[in-house]
Amino acid sequence: MQAFTNVLANDQPALAASVSPLNGFALERVALNRLKNQEDGSLTPLVKKVLAKEPMSPAAWAILALAQQDGAKKDAILLAASKLNRRTLLLQSNLLLLYASRDDFFNSIGVLNQILSVYPEQKGTMFPILIQALKDERSIPEFVQALGKSPSWSDSFLRAASADSDTLPNLTQVRMGLFDKVAVERDTDKAIIGALVKAGRIETAVALYRRISAPSAGGPFGSAGKFQEVDWSTTMPPFDWQLKDDPGMRAQVGGKPERLDFFVKSGKADTIAERLIVSPRAPFDLKIVHDMIPVAQLNDVEIRLQCAKSKETLVKLSFSKSPSSYSVANIPENCGIINISIFARAWSDKPDLEGEVRSITILPKPI
Repeated sequence: MQAFTNVLANDQPALAASVSPLNGFALERVALNRLKNQEDGSLTPLVKKVLAKEPMSPAAWAILALAQQDGAKKDAILLAASKLNRRTLLLQSNLLLLYASRDDFFNSIGVLNQILSVYPEQKGTMFPILIQALKDERSIPEFVQALGKSPSWSDSFLRAASADSDTLPNLTQVRMGLFDKVAVERDTDKAIIGALVKAGRIETAVALYRRISAPSAGGPFGSAGKFQEVDWSTTMPPFDWQLKDDPGMRAQVGGKPERLDFFVKSGKADTIAERLIVSPRAPFDLKIVHDMIPVAQLNDVEIRLQCAKSKETLVKLSFSKSPSSYSVANIPENCGIINISIFARAWSDKPDLEGEVRSITILPKPI
């Protein structure tokens, strides 16, 4: 009879409890269902029956704690019950609220880690609590310690946190603290850097990018006063190239040596490629080697330079016969990072536009 009611307890706990009143597990399921359905009346008498038969039931102790009017007694029951079992969601959720109310980040993150390790489907519920905790700078060391152990939810949490602009200062410190501790996915770093740029925290984004990617001679952080050929890396936008890939309009890097190939269908217009680079020391020339079909539509492709922070336009000029050359006489003092982009338009009454950009070179002039 006990074995039979154990099988019955999950789906029909009330029936199992009536058939075998000694089955504490079935009574526990009845109490949990009543709690879930928010039925009227105190659950204390029923829970005491459960504990009389199953004194090691963490769920029953959690329900009993919730019924307490005395906050200190409630907390004491929860803390004692936590020593019985760390896998019961009801108990863990209430422990989390207890630790959070005490600003106990160490135990809060520890409990969340336990919950997400056993119940990964609870991310949608638990991540907002984690993100709220991350807004307090006192939580930074605890997050570094927890995420440094490479929990399964680490990358998805970092990406979720990057969507909340209020977390970005502390999130960046956490990410910095994870270097040499754990491998962070490339898409996660892209999400954090992209969020920092979007929020206008350009310098912070640059600092994080420097730590993630060793700059090459032609990368975005080449020497500002020397010859620099901008490379075609697409690894880490926006400090590497971000390319358009839509129906009727696309750009891709390929070939040896690498170059940017693009196609724009008649009637389409947009930025096909863009990236951030360190502002060259003015004055300088921007030289572009390209090949366009049809040549008659050459002036429908533009090179644009814009201050990343102020959005001030520095250059907005059409391509000319290859190699195109553009002079920049001055860069504003507050323009440490610039956005370089290529804009293309194929008018609806003209043929499709296609071509390749073989190189973009920054040539400094004597001051």
